[in-house]
This record gives sequence, structure tokens and C-alpha cells, in this order.
Amino acid sequence: MRRHCLTILLLTLTVFPLSAQTTGYYYSATASASEYLGIPHFDDEIPARSSFAALASVGLLGYQRERWDGSLELQFLSVSQSLPFGLYRSRGFNSLGFAIRSRFTLTDAFSLYGQMGTEINFYHKIEEAFASFSLQVGGQLLLLQNPTYQLFLTFPVSLHLRKEITAIQMGVGLRYHLFPYHRGGPQ
Repeated sequence: MRRHCLTILLLTLTVFPLSAQTTGYYYSATASASEYLGIPHFDDEIPARSSFAALASVGLLGYQRERWDGSLELQFLSVSQSLPFGLYRSRGFNSLGFAIRSRFTLTDAFSLYGQMGTEINFYHKIEEAFASFSLQVGGQLLLLQNPTYQLFLTFPVSLHLRKEITAIQMGVGLRYHLFPYHRGGPQ
């Protein structure tokens, strides 16, 4: 009986956020999936192109205080071909870039964040590259926390600005913070 109570207590502490705030330097990893709605800046028979987008990023340098944090992110975005419109499908592309991200904590479990970045994009199937700029805002819900890591559920809304197209993205993702220098850890 004692063992079952201890197991339930440990599981509860792992699943629910701890009240102690985690601060200091951190590394991060983010993965999200979203709908990518591209709106062209030119006359076209397709008023908007709908695609799937997947984003992965790594936080190279991050610092967190009790209510805010900021980080420099290396990000990779892959956008699929659009859904077909008759016989036409717009090309997909991959992006590689950097972003600056900042977050402000509203409650122990919920925070808002903003991010801006710039990317180099490479079309699928043709050898052509183009630059873009992106803005992202969203909410984060703290799922797990202990002195060495945090796990968040994210709800990103992005604006991807390209020369010919402005795209709006909405999705869901996960974000992981790792604190390598937590109290009691390596110094």
C-alpha cells in the first residue's frame, strides 16, 4: 500500500506543474504543425493557397527569469504543396532561418510569447531561393515542470511575409526547455 501511495505521489508531481519557478540559462526545442494559408499579391485564379506546414526549432541561447524569458532560435520550416485547384498545385518549400523569441508569464501555467525572424527559402522541385520575414505570437500552457526542464503546449499564429505571398499560419505544438545549470546541478 505504501509503495502505491509513493508511486501515485511521484506520478502526480511529474504530471502537474510544480509551483517553484525555473530560472537561468536554458536550451530549447520546439515542434509544431500548422495550416499554411498563402494569399498572393498578384491577380491569380486561386485567391488563396492552403498547405500543411511543420516547424522545428532549436533555442541556441535562452535566459529565463521568473516572469519573462528570451532566446535566439535556429528554425526549420517545411511547407507542403498546396491542395489541388483543378490541375494546379503551388510548389512547396523549405525554410532555414533565425528568430528572436520573448515570452511573458501571466499565471503559473499560462504565458504569451512573440517571435520575429528572417529566413532563406528553397522551393521543392526547382532550384530557386527567396528571402522572407516572419512574425509569430501565441500562447503557451505549462504541462510539466521540475528544476531541470519545462514542457509547454503552444498555440502559434504566424505571419510569413514573402515577395509574392503573405501567409497566415495557425497551429499547435510542443516546446521543451532544458536548464543545464539548475540549482544543485553542474556549475
